[in-house]
This record gives sequence, structure tokens and C-alpha cells, in this order.
Amino acid sequence: MNFKDCVTWKEIIQQPSIWKEEIEIVRENLEAIGNFIEKIDAEKVKVVFTGAGSSEFVGNTLCSYVNSKVDIDVVSIPTTDIVSMPEQYLDENTATILVSCARSGNSPESVAAVEIADKLVKNIHHIFITCNAEGKLAQISKTGNNKFLLLMPERTNDKGFAMTGSFSSMVVAGVLVLLRKDFEGMAERVTYVANLVDRNIENILANAEQIAALDIERIVYLGDGAGKGLAEEVSLKVLELTGGKLASFYNTFLGFRHGPKSIVNDKTAIVCMMSNNEYTRIYELDLLKEFKNEGGKKKIIVLDTIHDEEVKDNADFYFSFADEKLGEIEDVFASLSYLVCGQLISLVKSASLGINPDNPCPTGEVNRVVKGVIIHEYNK
Repeated sequence: MNFKDCVTWKEIIQQPSIWKEEIEIVRENLEAIGNFIEKIDAEKVKVVFTGAGSSEFVGNTLCSYVNSKVDIDVVSIPTTDIVSMPEQYLDENTATILVSCARSGNSPESVAAVEIADKLVKNIHHIFITCNAEGKLAQISKTGNNKFLLLMPERTNDKGFAMTGSFSSMVVAGVLVLLRKDFEGMAERVTYVANLVDRNIENILANAEQIAALDIERIVYLGDGAGKGLAEEVSLKVLELTGGKLASFYNTFLGFRHGPKSIVNDKTAIVCMMSNNEYTRIYELDLLKEFKNEGGKKKIIVLDTIHDEEVKDNADFYFSFADEKLGEIEDVFASLSYLVCGQLISLVKSASLGINPDNPCPTGEVNRVVKGVIIHEYNK
């Protein structure tokens, strides 16, 4: 089938315009967000990003960077963990901002995590970053002055099966909100990357088509820092859009050697998403050299934001999105170009397998909004 006829294609390529729209939404809410956070009466405040599936990976992507920039503790904990073992993850005596990320806002665990946090934590506040104005989380946001709703652009409520613009818009929003004291600097970075991706979308698609055309049975995504969260997300996109027909995995560059490397065979593609950090790249290049020296038929694919001849020499396919500034921008922003590439790889591969990317699981074992979860009453 022609993947360009799919709604998922349209939702992927519209992301740069959504990121710029997101900047304006956060800008309009900046004073209100600041007032909401700063009114919390506590010496120490913990910020917990939460969600399930791709919504969890929002926090996984941005937390390491945000933590390096602020003096509060910012962590990512999935709703699925909070719901099943709340007292392991929430402290009743620690003032907490629970940042619930959700496309629909209707997942059972998303709602339950909010309710459990209200019961367990004495000083609890909520920020809801969601794409659905009619969802349950959006409605819950109206029930108290300890709740703040940041609604994403309407177009982010993806109609396709897989989260694409919903995921990336929530990453952008989370960074802009928590680093609001340098809002204009952060917004400039997002705008720059949005414009770069937008004008290079056909090149990114061509790269994705080359990767999707490979005769592979497995694909591995490697990334560090923000790149690890993105690797987790694009790995899930492969599974979702191919209906599990193409096995996918993710890890960090250093972590991959510690057992997970066992997954590699001659029909494996390893997509290495390079960091902009000079020190980090040393370790990443070491692994590329190791792959090269091992030989075999596995395919080493490198996505880079810096044009690096040494890295290129150790790759089978080298795709650089480099220009005069991208390599100077922090990974959490720069690697949004990798995200779009990963999404397109999954889309093209799905269509090539004769699967409808908008509905890759028509028999219903996996659904756009999770079903079948029974939430049991939590009593503190």
C-alpha cells in the first residue's frame, strides 16, 4: 500500500509545525504555569513524569537533560508501576508534582495513578499534559486548585494507531515548562530544529526508505541520555506499526555490550543515534569500531547531527542531519530529527509488509487506548 495515503504519514510530517505551535501554547500559559508551581508550600519538591507506553517515554527522554539544568529532583516513573506498587514510588511526606503525560487521557492506569497519588501524598499537585480536551485527565483537571491542564494542539491527538506527534509535542512541552526560566532560549532551539526537519523531510524519508528496504529480521536502536528515551520510543514504533513482525530492541551504547548484544545476528540492523556530547561520542565511536572489527552481515546504520568522517568510516550507512548549528544544540532537541527518521522507518516497513500502519492490529489484541485493565481499590 502507499504509505503516503495513511493518516500516520500526515501525522509524522506535520510535527515540525506542531512543535512551533506548542511553543506559542506554552508561552501563553507561562505565567500561569510559573505561579502554579511556585505557590507550592514546601522546601523540597519532587517532579514525577508519568504515563504508560509512549507517554512514559516522554519522561524517559527529557528527565536526564532537565535534571542537569534545575535544582529539583525530576524523575520518570510509569503509571503502570505507580498503580501496581504505589508506596514504592510515591512518598507521602515529599511534596510532589505528578506530571501526567497522555495522548487520550483515558488509559485506566493514567486515571488511577492520579487518584492514588491524591490518596497517598499529603502535598500533591498535578500537571496534565494531554492531547485530548475530552479525555478523563482533562476533565479531572477541573476538580481542584492543585491541578493544572496544559492541552496540546488538537492535531496532536493522533488518529493513527501509534503515537507520533503526541509523543514529540509532549517532550517539547515538558522541556519548555520545566526550563521556563530560559523559555526563549529553549524555544529558539525547538524552532531551529523544527525548521531543519521540515525542509529536510524528503531526505529523511529517503534515509528511512533505505533502512526499511534492508533484508532484516531484527532492528536495534542505541542512544544515550535523551537518545535512550528516543531509542525506546522508536523501538516501540517498529513493534506497533509492523504488528510485531519485525523484532525491535533498544539500549545505550555502553549498556548494549552487557548481554543485550546477544540479539545480533546476520539479519540485524543496528541504528546508532549519535550524541552531540563530545565525551559521550568517544564511547559511541568505540562501539562502532567494535562492530566494524567483528565483521559479519549485520548492518550498522548511523544517524548523526555532526558530520564526522571517522564515524562514517565505521558505518555501513551514514545519515547526517548536520548543518552549521545542529551539532551545538543539546541532544534532547537535536535528536528530534532522529525521532522523525525512526517513525518513518517503521511506517515504510509496515507498508512494505502489507500492513495498514493506521490499524496494524485489526484483530484487536492491542488497541489505540489500552483495554482490559481492571483497577483495584487502593487503601492507604
